[in-house]
Amino acid sequence: MISLGIHTAGPFCGVAILKDGEIVAEQETAMRRGHDQFLPGIVEETAKASGVNLMELSSVSVCVGPGSFTGIRIGVAFARGLALSNNVKAIGVSSLEALLGKPPKTNTLVLLPAKIRPPDLTFWAQHFNDEGLSDPIELSAYDVQSFVEGGAKIVANFEAAETLSGILPGVEVERAEAKAAGVPLWASTAAKNVLREPSPLYVRAPDAIPAKSPLL
Repeated sequence: MISLGIHTAGPFCGVAILKDGEIVAEQETAMRRGHDQFLPGIVEETAKASGVNLMELSSVSVCVGPGSFTGIRIGVAFARGLALSNNVKAIGVSSLEALLGKPPKTNTLVLLPAKIRPPDLTFWAQHFNDEGLSDPIELSAYDVQSFVEGGAKIVANFEAAETLSGILPGVEVERAEAKAAGVPLWASTAAKNVLREPSPLYVRAPDAIPAKSPLL
């Protein structure tokens, strides 16, 4: 089984190739804009580094958000097009699922930074327990505390962990790094009932306001 994973929902453009359960090649380039220009080249370079022909793919997985509005749309469109051209399945993976890399075995709340400017500090959050697939939501730090009191383990990337420790210093947080490899790893290890469609996942409306037409 060979799977290509794409992650363009964060401040980087990342691609990873999973072959027989192992990541055989991975590439990430820091960027907040321009994913559409760089993604095809990064996919090609990563495939060459792994010795994999893209026509050999068994599936294509893609991070569907929450995160960069434009980056998500670019990654999803590319993944769906590549999957369609190869007649393979495209699988959606949330940003929080990609951060974990595989389904947790215990009650877990995963966090990424959402609003990062004080006093509005919030987190993208996804709760994992025995009830199956949950959708990401937006939580305040004090909302997070209620999950802690309910026995949830907290996993966060470094930025979210630092923010949370400044507000709730007594909360224990396991830190994880967002990597493109988490996308195909999650898609390959999650049960079928917790796999997503390859469609953009937005928790709230984008921060950007579309320009008005001069004719209006």
